[in-house]
Amino acid sequence: MVAQLDSTFLRIAPGRVGSRLVGYSFFEGRPATTKGRWWNPVVFANLRHAAGKPGLVGSRVDRPIFIVGMGRSGTTLLGRILAAHPDVGFLNEPKALWHVIRADEDIIGSYAESHAGRLRLGPGDAGPDVCERAHALFTWYLRASRSRRLVDKYPELIFRHAFVRALFPDARFLIATRSPWSTLESVARWSDSHAVEDADWWGVEDQKWDILWKQGVEQSRANADLRTLELAGETDQRVRAAVEWIVSMREATSLAAIDRYAQLVSYEKLTRSPRQAVREILSFCELPASPRTEAYADAIVSGQGIGGGRGDLSAPLPDFLAGAMAATWSELKPVAC
Repeated sequence: MVAQLDSTFLRIAPGRVGSRLVGYSFFEGRPATTKGRWWNPVVFANLRHAAGKPGLVGSRVDRPIFIVGMGRSGTTLLGRILAAHPDVGFLNEPKALWHVIRADEDIIGSYAESHAGRLRLGPGDAGPDVCERAHALFTWYLRASRSRRLVDKYPELIFRHAFVRALFPDARFLIATRSPWSTLESVARWSDSHAVEDADWWGVEDQKWDILWKQGVEQSRANADLRTLELAGETDQRVRAAVEWIVSMREATSLAAIDRYAQLVSYEKLTRSPRQAVREILSFCELPASPRTEAYADAIVSGQGIGGGRGDLSAPLPDFLAGAMAATWSELKPVAC
Protein backbone atom coordinates (compact mmCIF):
# COMPACT_ATOMS: atom_id res chain seq x y z
CA MET A 1 0.00 0.00 0.00
CA VAL A 2 1.59 3.30 -1.13
CA ALA A 3 0.95 6.41 0.98
CA GLN A 4 -1.64 4.50 3.06
CA LEU A 5 -3.95 4.49 0.03
CA ASP A 6 -6.16 1.42 -0.39
CA SER A 7 -8.81 0.50 -2.93
CA THR A 8 -11.59 1.56 -0.55
CA PHE A 9 -10.09 5.04 -0.19
CA LEU A 10 -9.78 5.33 -3.97
CA ARG A 11 -13.46 4.45 -4.31
CA ILE A 12 -14.89 6.54 -1.44
CA ALA A 13 -12.59 9.58 -1.43
CA PRO A 14 -10.93 9.83 -4.87
CA GLY A 15 -10.66 13.61 -4.57
CA ARG A 16 -8.22 13.30 -1.65
CA VAL A 17 -5.77 10.92 -3.32
CA GLY A 18 -3.65 13.77 -4.64
CA SER A 19 -3.33 15.23 -1.15
CA ARG A 20 -1.82 12.00 0.16
CA LEU A 21 0.52 11.58 -2.79
CA VAL A 22 1.82 15.13 -2.41
CA GLY A 23 2.50 14.60 1.29
CA TYR A 24 4.10 11.21 0.77
CA SER A 25 6.26 12.34 -2.12
CA PHE A 26 7.51 15.76 -1.03
CA PHE A 27 6.99 16.33 2.71
CA GLU A 28 7.24 13.18 4.84
CA GLY A 29 10.65 11.76 3.97
CA ARG A 30 11.84 8.15 4.11
CA PRO A 31 13.02 7.04 7.58
CA ALA A 32 15.77 4.55 8.27
CA THR A 33 13.53 1.46 8.19
CA THR A 34 12.07 2.15 4.73
CA LYS A 35 13.12 1.77 1.13
CA GLY A 36 13.59 4.64 -1.28
CA ARG A 37 15.82 6.78 0.93
CA TRP A 38 17.56 7.93 -2.25
CA TRP A 39 14.52 10.23 -2.71
CA ASN A 40 15.15 12.16 0.52
CA PRO A 41 17.32 14.87 -1.15
CA VAL A 42 14.25 15.82 -3.24
CA VAL A 43 12.09 16.02 -0.11
CA PHE A 44 14.61 18.16 1.75
CA ALA A 45 15.15 20.45 -1.23
CA ASN A 46 11.40 21.11 -1.30
CA LEU A 47 11.22 21.68 2.45
CA ARG A 48 14.22 24.01 2.63
CA HIS A 49 12.90 25.98 -0.32
CA ALA A 50 9.53 26.39 1.40
CA ALA A 51 11.07 27.37 4.75
CA GLY A 52 12.29 30.65 3.26
CA LYS A 53 9.86 31.10 0.40
CA PRO A 54 8.40 34.63 0.05
CA GLY A 55 4.67 34.49 0.57
CA LEU A 56 4.97 31.65 3.10
CA VAL A 57 7.05 33.39 5.74
CA GLY A 58 4.58 35.10 8.05
CA SER A 59 1.70 32.76 7.15
CA ARG A 60 -0.35 31.05 9.85
CA VAL A 61 -1.94 27.57 9.97
CA ASP A 62 -5.52 27.35 11.25
CA ARG A 63 -6.23 24.82 14.03
CA PRO A 64 -3.84 22.04 12.99
CA ILE A 65 -4.67 18.58 14.32
CA PHE A 66 -1.94 16.37 15.75
CA ILE A 67 -2.36 12.63 16.32
CA VAL A 68 -0.08 11.63 19.17
CA GLY A 69 0.34 8.82 21.69
CA MET A 70 2.29 5.63 21.04
CA GLY A 71 2.77 3.97 17.71
CA ARG A 72 0.77 0.79 17.02
CA SER A 73 -2.14 2.23 19.01
CA GLY A 74 -4.30 3.10 16.02
CA THR A 75 -2.52 6.33 15.09
CA THR A 76 -2.19 5.41 11.42
CA LEU A 77 -5.75 4.08 11.30
CA LEU A 78 -7.04 7.36 12.69
CA GLY A 79 -4.95 9.36 10.22
CA ARG A 80 -6.17 7.31 7.27
CA ILE A 81 -9.77 7.87 8.31
CA LEU A 82 -9.37 11.63 8.66
CA ALA A 83 -7.54 11.74 5.30
CA ALA A 84 -10.88 10.88 3.66
CA HIS A 85 -12.43 14.13 4.93
CA PRO A 86 -12.85 16.71 2.14
CA ASP A 87 -11.09 19.45 4.13
CA VAL A 88 -8.15 17.45 5.42
CA GLY A 89 -4.58 17.07 4.27
CA PHE A 90 -2.98 14.18 6.15
CA LEU A 91 0.74 13.82 6.78
CA ASN A 92 1.94 10.47 8.09
CA GLU A 93 4.89 11.06 10.41
CA PRO A 94 6.49 13.89 8.41
CA LYS A 95 9.75 13.63 10.33
CA ALA A 96 11.77 15.13 7.47
CA LEU A 97 9.60 18.23 7.75
CA TRP A 98 10.04 18.37 11.54
CA HIS A 99 13.78 17.90 11.13
CA VAL A 100 13.87 21.09 9.07
CA ILE A 101 11.87 22.84 11.79
CA ARG A 102 14.29 21.66 14.51
CA ALA A 103 17.38 19.58 13.76
CA ASP A 104 17.51 18.10 17.29
CA GLU A 105 14.05 16.50 17.29
CA ASP A 106 14.93 13.23 15.49
CA ILE A 107 15.20 10.45 18.10
CA ILE A 108 15.16 7.64 15.51
CA GLY A 109 18.37 8.71 13.78
CA SER A 110 16.96 8.81 10.26
CA TYR A 111 18.26 12.33 9.58
CA ALA A 112 20.12 13.64 12.63
CA GLU A 113 23.52 12.72 13.97
CA SER A 114 23.67 9.76 16.34
CA HIS A 115 21.91 10.36 19.68
CA ALA A 116 21.43 14.05 18.91
CA GLY A 117 17.65 13.86 19.26
CA ARG A 118 15.71 15.13 22.25
CA LEU A 119 12.63 13.31 23.48
CA ARG A 120 11.13 16.41 25.09
CA LEU A 121 10.86 19.92 23.69
CA GLY A 122 9.23 22.83 25.48
CA PRO A 123 8.03 26.39 24.86
CA GLY A 124 11.58 27.69 25.10
CA ASP A 125 12.47 25.64 22.04
CA ALA A 126 9.80 27.38 19.94
CA GLY A 127 11.70 30.55 19.10
CA PRO A 128 10.49 33.00 16.44
CA ASP A 129 12.59 31.38 13.69
CA VAL A 130 11.31 27.92 14.59
CA CYS A 131 7.73 29.17 14.61
CA GLU A 132 8.13 30.83 11.21
CA ARG A 133 9.55 27.66 9.67
CA ALA A 134 6.77 25.49 11.13
CA HIS A 135 3.99 27.69 9.78
CA ALA A 136 5.68 28.18 6.42
CA LEU A 137 6.22 24.45 5.86
CA PHE A 138 2.73 23.38 6.86
CA THR A 139 1.19 26.22 4.86
CA TRP A 140 3.18 25.06 1.83
CA TYR A 141 1.79 21.56 2.26
CA LEU A 142 -1.80 22.79 2.63
CA ARG A 143 -1.49 24.85 -0.53
CA ALA A 144 0.21 22.09 -2.51
CA SER A 145 -2.37 19.52 -1.42
CA ARG A 146 -5.35 21.88 -1.75
CA SER A 147 -6.40 21.27 1.82
CA ARG A 148 -8.00 23.52 4.44
CA ARG A 149 -7.02 21.69 7.61
CA LEU A 150 -3.83 19.86 8.53
CA VAL A 151 -3.71 16.47 10.24
CA ASP A 152 -0.20 15.44 11.30
CA LYS A 153 0.29 11.97 12.78
CA TYR A 154 3.50 11.95 14.78
CA PRO A 155 3.18 9.86 17.98
CA GLU A 156 6.32 11.19 19.69
CA LEU A 157 4.83 14.69 19.81
CA ILE A 158 3.05 13.46 22.96
CA PHE A 159 6.31 14.42 24.71
CA ARG A 160 6.42 17.83 23.01
CA HIS A 161 2.93 19.10 23.68
CA ALA A 162 4.04 22.40 25.19
CA PHE A 163 6.43 22.97 22.27
CA VAL A 164 3.72 22.31 19.68
CA ARG A 165 1.24 24.44 21.62
CA ALA A 166 3.73 27.33 21.57
CA LEU A 167 4.03 26.99 17.79
CA PHE A 168 0.30 26.51 17.18
CA PRO A 169 -1.78 27.99 20.02
CA ASP A 170 -5.05 26.75 18.49
CA ALA A 171 -3.86 23.18 17.78
CA ARG A 172 -6.01 20.13 18.55
CA PHE A 173 -4.48 16.94 19.90
CA LEU A 174 -5.96 13.50 19.33
CA ILE A 175 -4.30 11.09 21.76
CA ALA A 176 -4.55 7.51 20.55
CA THR A 177 -4.95 4.86 23.23
CA ARG A 178 -5.01 1.07 22.94
CA SER A 179 -4.83 -1.90 25.28
CA PRO A 180 -1.18 -2.26 26.30
CA TRP A 181 -1.10 -6.01 25.71
CA SER A 182 -2.24 -5.63 22.10
CA THR A 183 0.14 -2.71 21.58
CA LEU A 184 3.18 -4.61 22.84
CA GLU A 185 2.60 -7.52 20.50
CA SER A 186 2.01 -5.15 17.58
CA VAL A 187 5.29 -3.33 18.27
CA ALA A 188 7.22 -6.60 18.37
CA ARG A 189 5.70 -7.78 15.09
CA TRP A 190 6.34 -4.45 13.37
CA SER A 191 9.93 -4.29 14.56
CA ASP A 192 10.67 -7.82 13.36
CA SER A 193 9.06 -7.29 9.96
CA HIS A 194 10.51 -3.83 9.26
CA ALA A 195 14.00 -4.24 10.65
CA VAL A 196 16.94 -3.42 8.41
CA GLU A 197 20.62 -3.98 9.04
CA ASP A 198 21.10 -1.27 11.67
CA ALA A 199 17.58 -0.04 12.51
CA ASP A 200 14.21 -1.24 13.76
CA TRP A 201 11.43 0.15 16.01
CA TRP A 202 14.12 1.27 18.44
CA GLY A 203 15.95 3.48 15.98
CA VAL A 204 19.32 3.35 14.32
CA GLU A 205 21.61 1.27 16.54
CA ASP A 206 19.03 1.38 19.36
CA GLN A 207 19.21 5.13 19.83
CA LYS A 208 15.45 5.60 20.26
CA TRP A 209 15.52 3.15 23.16
CA ASP A 210 18.61 4.81 24.68
CA ILE A 211 16.99 8.26 24.47
CA LEU A 212 13.64 6.99 25.78
CA TRP A 213 15.27 5.35 28.78
CA LYS A 214 17.65 8.19 29.63
CA GLN A 215 15.35 11.14 28.95
CA GLY A 216 11.93 9.54 29.46
CA VAL A 217 12.72 7.46 32.53
CA GLU A 218 15.99 8.38 34.24
CA GLN A 219 15.42 12.12 33.90
CA SER A 220 11.68 12.05 34.69
CA ARG A 221 10.18 12.36 38.15
CA ALA A 222 6.91 10.90 36.91
CA ASN A 223 8.70 7.67 35.97
CA ALA A 224 11.02 7.34 38.95
CA ASP A 225 9.45 3.98 39.79
CA LEU A 226 10.59 2.54 36.45
CA ARG A 227 14.13 3.79 37.02
CA THR A 228 14.65 1.22 39.76
CA LEU A 229 14.23 -1.61 37.23
CA GLU A 230 17.58 -0.74 35.62
CA LEU A 231 16.49 -1.72 32.12
CA ALA A 232 18.92 0.44 30.16
CA GLY A 233 20.53 -2.66 28.65
CA GLU A 234 17.26 -4.53 28.04
CA THR A 235 16.89 -6.13 24.62
CA ASP A 236 13.50 -7.86 24.85
CA GLN A 237 11.09 -6.16 22.42
CA ARG A 238 8.03 -6.52 24.67
CA VAL A 239 9.75 -5.28 27.81
CA ARG A 240 10.99 -2.22 25.96
CA ALA A 241 7.54 -1.66 24.46
CA ALA A 242 5.97 -1.90 27.92
CA VAL A 243 8.26 0.87 29.14
CA GLU A 244 7.43 3.03 26.12
CA TRP A 245 3.69 2.40 26.57
CA ILE A 246 3.74 3.33 30.27
CA VAL A 247 5.81 6.48 29.73
CA SER A 248 3.66 7.55 26.76
CA MET A 249 0.32 6.86 28.42
CA ARG A 250 1.27 8.59 31.66
CA GLU A 251 2.05 11.59 29.46
CA ALA A 252 -1.32 11.14 27.74
CA THR A 253 -3.23 11.12 31.03
CA SER A 254 -1.48 14.29 32.13
CA LEU A 255 -2.06 16.04 28.81
CA ALA A 256 -5.76 15.17 28.65
CA ALA A 257 -6.23 16.51 32.18
CA ILE A 258 -4.70 19.94 31.54
CA ASP A 259 -5.61 20.76 27.92
CA ARG A 260 -9.21 21.14 26.82
CA TYR A 261 -8.06 20.86 23.21
CA ALA A 262 -6.59 17.40 23.78
CA GLN A 263 -8.87 14.36 23.53
CA LEU A 264 -8.22 10.68 24.17
CA VAL A 265 -9.33 8.44 21.33
CA SER A 266 -9.79 4.76 22.13
CA TYR A 267 -8.75 2.24 19.48
CA GLU A 268 -11.24 -0.18 20.98
CA LYS A 269 -14.13 2.26 20.61
CA LEU A 270 -13.02 3.33 17.13
CA THR A 271 -13.04 -0.26 15.90
CA ARG A 272 -16.25 -1.16 17.73
CA SER A 273 -18.34 1.91 16.77
CA PRO A 274 -16.48 3.66 13.94
CA ARG A 275 -19.25 5.97 12.74
CA GLN A 276 -20.05 7.28 16.21
CA ALA A 277 -16.37 7.68 17.07
CA VAL A 278 -15.72 9.61 13.85
CA ARG A 279 -18.67 11.94 14.48
CA GLU A 280 -17.29 12.77 17.93
CA ILE A 281 -13.77 13.29 16.62
CA LEU A 282 -14.89 15.61 13.80
CA SER A 283 -16.96 17.64 16.25
CA PHE A 284 -14.02 17.99 18.64
CA CYS A 285 -11.72 19.08 15.80
CA GLU A 286 -14.32 21.54 14.47
CA LEU A 287 -14.43 19.77 11.13
CA PRO A 288 -17.73 19.63 9.24
CA ALA A 289 -19.72 16.40 9.48
CA SER A 290 -18.76 13.99 6.72
CA PRO A 291 -20.81 10.86 5.91
CA ARG A 292 -18.04 9.92 3.48
CA THR A 293 -15.46 9.87 6.27
CA GLU A 294 -17.80 7.80 8.43
CA ALA A 295 -18.37 5.35 5.57
CA TYR A 296 -14.65 4.95 4.99
CA ALA A 297 -14.04 4.35 8.70
CA ASP A 298 -16.79 1.75 8.79
CA ALA A 299 -15.34 -0.01 5.75
CA ILE A 300 -11.72 -0.27 6.83
CA VAL A 301 -12.22 -1.27 10.47
CA SER A 302 -14.58 -4.14 9.70
CA GLY A 303 -13.04 -7.44 10.64
CA GLN A 304 -10.22 -5.94 12.69
CA GLY A 305 -9.68 -7.81 15.93
CA ILE A 306 -10.05 -5.62 19.00
CA GLY A 307 -8.19 -7.86 21.44
CA GLY A 308 -7.12 -6.01 24.53
CA GLY A 309 -6.62 -8.69 27.17
CA ARG A 310 -3.57 -10.09 28.92
CA GLY A 311 -3.95 -13.19 26.78
CA ASP A 312 -2.70 -11.16 23.82
CA LEU A 313 0.79 -11.15 25.33
CA SER A 314 2.91 -14.05 24.12
CA ALA A 315 5.39 -13.92 27.02
CA PRO A 316 5.14 -12.66 30.62
CA LEU A 317 6.64 -9.36 31.70
CA PRO A 318 8.55 -8.66 34.91
CA ASP A 319 5.96 -8.44 37.70
CA PHE A 320 6.57 -4.80 38.61
CA LEU A 321 6.44 -3.68 34.98
CA ALA A 322 3.25 -5.65 34.34
CA GLY A 323 1.68 -4.11 37.44
CA ALA A 324 2.64 -0.57 36.43
CA MET A 325 1.22 -1.15 32.97
CA ALA A 326 -2.07 -2.53 34.30
CA ALA A 327 -2.40 0.36 36.77
CA THR A 328 -1.82 2.93 34.02
CA TRP A 329 -4.39 1.23 31.78
CA SER A 330 -7.00 1.10 34.55
CA GLU A 331 -6.57 4.85 35.07
CA LEU A 332 -6.66 5.65 31.37
CA LYS A 333 -9.40 3.36 30.08
CA PRO A 334 -12.45 4.97 31.75
CA VAL A 335 -11.69 8.45 30.36
CA ALA A 336 -10.78 7.47 26.80
CA CYS A 337 -13.20 8.56 24.08
